[in-house]
Amino acid sequence: MKHQLDCAYIITKFKYHDQLKSNLLSLIDRAEFNSPNEPLAEVNISKADWHISSNFQREWVKYIAEPLADAMIDIYKDLGYDGLTIHELWFQQYQTNSGHGWHTHSSNFTNVYYLELPSDAPKTQIVNAFNQKEIITLDVQEGDILVFPSFVIHRTEQNKSSNRKTIISYNTNATYSDNIYGKGL
Repeated sequence: MKHQLDCAYIITKFKYHDQLKSNLLSLIDRAEFNSPNEPLAEVNISKADWHISSNFQREWVKYIAEPLADAMIDIYKDLGYDGLTIHELWFQQYQTNSGHGWHTHSSNFTNVYYLELPSDAPKTQIVNAFNQKEIITLDVQEGDILVFPSFVIHRTEQNKSSNRKTIISYNTNATYSDNIYGKGL
């Protein structure tokens, strides 16, 4: 029997977006990358470095690490957690006709920072686990951070825009010590 447990997803503004965007894009432009293309899995990403997502010594990662961690700590505290651990971090860019089909991630949470999201570029879509015919297009904008459970099936449709879309994606595990619920709420 399937029971429903509501799970939160968060959309919030990254307070450092305007300050970091230009330099971060320059660093990404110079970064090592590949162009993942798996037709059967509907993966056609123009440029990404997920193949080295565990390497936290990349220049663009070092540039964003502290401000991103600062923002994420606030988000996770708001969800009731003490903190988080980032396990993988990578960028993906979508030029015209590229996209990423339905998939899930590892870890507790999937996180997406929308570094470039032109108004005519596709937004992330998720599947409602209790009505799998319901596809929800998330109301995200450039500069937003999206956080959702990693088991949620999601995608980005093919980019029909002539403008590039750039995201920073990362997988995190929430940390929690028994400081609230163990004390008899």
